[in-house]
Amino acid sequence: MGVSKALRTGQSSPIGKVYDWDKTIPALDVWWRLRQVEQVMERALHWQLDAHGITLPQIDVLMILSVSRTPLTPSEIAAYVFRERHSISELLTRMHKAGYVKKVRSRKDKRFVTIRMLPKGKDLLQEFTRAGLVYYSIRIVKSALSEEEIRQLDELLKKLRNSALQELGLTSEPYPFDTLRAPRVPNEVG
Repeated sequence: MGVSKALRTGQSSPIGKVYDWDKTIPALDVWWRLRQVEQVMERALHWQLDAHGITLPQIDVLMILSVSRTPLTPSEIAAYVFRERHSISELLTRMHKAGYVKKVRSRKDKRFVTIRMLPKGKDLLQEFTRAGLVYYSIRIVKSALSEEEIRQLDELLKKLRNSALQELGLTSEPYPFDTLRAPRVPNEVG
């Protein structure tokens, strides 16, 4: 059930009040709005995922594994979902215990582990894809912005991301099509 449908049926909002930031310093206003957009969209998605007992980080991992051409290491998964290695390790352990993924140790080097999605993880991802939850954010963006506005916003966000990465001494890298397939978006969403 979508958030707006849930609200029409009497369920309470997962967010509460959201205040518009005063026009003080334009760059600060932009920063605040970026945080609000991310937080509101994530909370709306969490609200729906919670009903099914799965988390957004778990969906992120399952999506990355679903487009991977090869099994991935925890470090590779951490890089793709932009999370710390220790937090991915803990998440993968929980997902392994739940039966969503399998940790496979190398026969040559027992320290080397790759992660494979198990049928239960594939089934879960398919369930959320069919329910439209995986593409929820895409629908929100497309309902508010034209295709041209989406392209413009994407370019501006890349500039901001790259500037922030530079502060950390990092750079973005091209999408690794040799390792990952491009995600497919259903016609009704994309």
